[in-house]
Amino acid sequence: MGRKPRVEFKGAIYHVIKRGNNRDYIFQGREDKESLLRYIAYAKEDGGFNLMGYVIMDNHYHLIIQTEDKPLSKIMQTVNNRYSKDYNKRHSRSDHVFGGRYKGILVLDDRYLFTLLRYIHHNPVRAKVSEKIAQYKWSSDHYYRKNINGLVSVDKILNMFSDDRRIALEEYVRFMEEDEPMVNKNAYDEYEAVDVIGASKDASKDASKDDGELVLKLECEDNTLDGILRRAVPTAEEFERIKAGSRQRSLKDYKLSYVKLAIEQGYTFKEIGANIGVSGEAVNKMIRGA
Repeated sequence: MGRKPRVEFKGAIYHVIKRGNNRDYIFQGREDKESLLRYIAYAKEDGGFNLMGYVIMDNHYHLIIQTEDKPLSKIMQTVNNRYSKDYNKRHSRSDHVFGGRYKGILVLDDRYLFTLLRYIHHNPVRAKVSEKIAQYKWSSDHYYRKNINGLVSVDKILNMFSDDRRIALEEYVRFMEEDEPMVNKNAYDEYEAVDVIGASKDASKDASKDDGELVLKLECEDNTLDGILRRAVPTAEEFERIKAGSRQRSLKDYKLSYVKLAIEQGYTFKEIGANIGVSGEAVNKMIRGA
């Protein structure tokens, strides 16, 4: 059976994963990791794309990329070919460096960028390489914490947290430092073992091109904020009371369930709160008090 064609179009966002051949440790040393970052920067300057996140582990890397003029395949060819030649030269070898094709997972819904970014930043913690995200040097986390646009473009995701950059940075740190498994126990299935992020498991995907435009037909479950709220409450009565802004204590647990489900779907605190008549800061306090 032939390989499935990749879905590529200008402005698309992808979660890219590339592993060493036979899962070899091809980024074990500092010089290796610096070399990969150097070729990512070269490809970015040459091809024009937004790098929204990354993590480099000892035997693989993750990127979040938004393409511009060049297709993802050309970008990855530049990065991986140049790194492979450099790696073999520095280590006096001639074997394959990477194993197979890179995996490029289309991010169909921007709201998933929150949890996807946290997923890749949590890699060193899950692998027990680092106790905390902020302690690991080889990820894009420090660009976000320091509010730096450079190799990484932080504005899109930080602006999704809040229009106020101070609040956005506070919410970013809080979100990254949450216990990831408690929020998303099926993270691998959702962010690596799929072709598209942002579609339900039963979604039918029909990708075709018409006059150069990509057409995607998806049948998704109702992941609007109201749809999430309906799943969080037992009856329509609680739904209407929460939507009306009721502060009855009996609704507290339902509101918290709604907030957690909405966060999993990638909504910002501001968006979650606005849907039920409270501020983004109130949502933040609700999570902290849980």
